Amino acid sequence: MGAEAHWIKMRSSARAAVGRRVRGRSAALVIGPQPQGFSFIVDLAAEPLGPRWFRGAATLAGLCAAALALSPGLRPFSHESATGPAPATQFQMNPMLGATADDTPPPPRPPLSPEQMAKPVIAQTADAVRVQGAVTDGLYWSIRDAGVSPQITADYLHALSTKIDVGSDVAPYDRFDLVIAKGSGQLEYAALHHAEGGGGVELLKWNADGHSDWFDGSAGQAQSSGFMAPVAGRITSGFGMRYHPILHYERFHAGLDFGAAYGSPIVAAANGQVIAAGWAGGYGNEVQIAHGGGVVSLYGHMSGIVARPGEAVRQGQVIGYVGSTGLSTGPHLHFEVKVNGQAVNPLDVRLQTRSEISSADEAAFKARLKEMQSIGA
Repeated sequence: MGAEAHWIKMRSSARAAVGRRVRGRSAALVIGPQPQGFSFIVDLAAEPLGPRWFRGAATLAGLCAAALALSPGLRPFSHESATGPAPATQFQMNPMLGATADDTPPPPRPPLSPEQMAKPVIAQTADAVRVQGAVTDGLYWSIRDAGVSPQITADYLHALSTKIDVGSDVAPYDRFDLVIAKGSGQLEYAALHHAEGGGGVELLKWNADGHSDWFDGSAGQAQSSGFMAPVAGRITSGFGMRYHPILHYERFHAGLDFGAAYGSPIVAAANGQVIAAGWAGGYGNEVQIAHGGGVVSLYGHMSGIVARPGEAVRQGQVIGYVGSTGLSTGPHLHFEVKVNGQAVNPLDVRLQTRSEISSADEAAFKARLKEMQSIGA
């Protein structure tokens, strides 16, 4: 018994010594269960409430706070964000989702007036019909949709083209305005009123100096301001007497010759109406355009013709192509201008808007214009 008691006492002393060394962190051997390794993954839903749960919750809160602090334009912990108004500048994290702070919103579309929203207005008297409407689907088709015939619509566009570019000077919601005579079925009045900024163009057909033409509201004839070069090329033969290269004798040259490559486009030198297009003897294939006021331009020796008789053309519009038809030694354009049937030097011609209505007729012109404006008013 004494030996056994001594052994038990020795075991107790050894256990106490080992305990002291463990508590002093100097033991090489640790008795008891080993601690688990550290892990970043903490399932707060499945983890029992304890130290690991609280450590996970604290880590998650720290990450959220860091993300908010790094967000552009956000100061979640400032006094202003809690008490002040929302910031005026908004930031878009993904540019594909919307506009950024630097984008300027498009200007609002001008509201449509009740008049513009309404159907075309048609008024008539015993002698004439007046048609007015808004340009919504291009000028031509807006007029056609109002019930106007293709011929009258073309005449209207031709009249306006003597004052404006009907392709670029007409804006959406501008108002077209025209009057058609019942007896003759001819267009007598043509106007276009701009929706923004006011103004526009107003033309009345009037007989002056024995011919009918379009005149604006100030009694000035509606004409373009001058000629442009009808083809891209240099002048190879001028206006006046010259030695004819084919006939081999001195002969009056009634126009200008432009040297240009075969097939080069030829354009109308000014606004007008085609009065001839076809074969013309020594001129070969030619086109003639009347510009009003007795002024006619001629284009000869064409290889091909695009323009058609009776067609209204704009300055710069292609009417044919350079060739060498007729009495010609090679591809070129013969360009000629006549005033009241007399050939003149094209370089000296200037088509300026001028009044051709006499002072005696001006009062009658103004009264007629006012009559057109009063239909359906």
